[in-house]
Amino acid sequence: MAHEPKDILIEGHDADGIREYDNALPKWWLYGFYVTIILGAIYLFYYHAWEGPDWNFLWYGPRGQEQEFAAEMKNVKTPLKPGVRDFSTWQKKTDAASLKIGESIFQQRNLCFTCHRPDLGGLVGPNLTDDYWLHGGRFQDILKSITTGYPEKGMLQFGNNNRLTDDELLDVASYVISKHGSNPPNPKPIDPARDVLVKSQD
Repeated sequence: MAHEPKDILIEGHDADGIREYDNALPKWWLYGFYVTIILGAIYLFYYHAWEGPDWNFLWYGPRGQEQEFAAEMKNVKTPLKPGVRDFSTWQKKTDAASLKIGESIFQQRNLCFTCHRPDLGGLVGPNLTDDYWLHGGRFQDILKSITTGYPEKGMLQFGNNNRLTDDELLDVASYVISKHGSNPPNPKPIDPARDVLVKSQD
């Protein structure tokens, strides 16, 4: 700021030749400061006290953050809807190499064993070795269950959301079906209210 005659020098307030003057604040700065105080009070009241109709209609929808969150959650749930693929022509594999890959996916990569036990006898999830199934025991039913999961019951898509290729999906479903009738010790008891007797083998 230029040194004007009205400037009042503050004695002793200088450093390296820079001196301080006791001048009035510029009007634009002072009024801007008052505006920020007013806006701050409005913000505090609106977001922390006001529960009435939404005022924020110019740059954001009503209660914008809540609606944005709801829209994002809706988009997340969309891919989880069941029945998105047709497995009617898919056939199980029986070769040792494919079953070994399926076992690795079940026992390690996709953590299926944590709910169904390493011997598939059932823990939190149902026994996968008998003739009683919650969502169908045909090979195509198992493919569908793995693909869609049952999030409302705690099973994510592909077990832990770790997506599989079509070959890997075939491998792990084939591994599951290969364990039918293996009769592991102390299997999870059948729940007559939920489990349905079906033939798991095609």
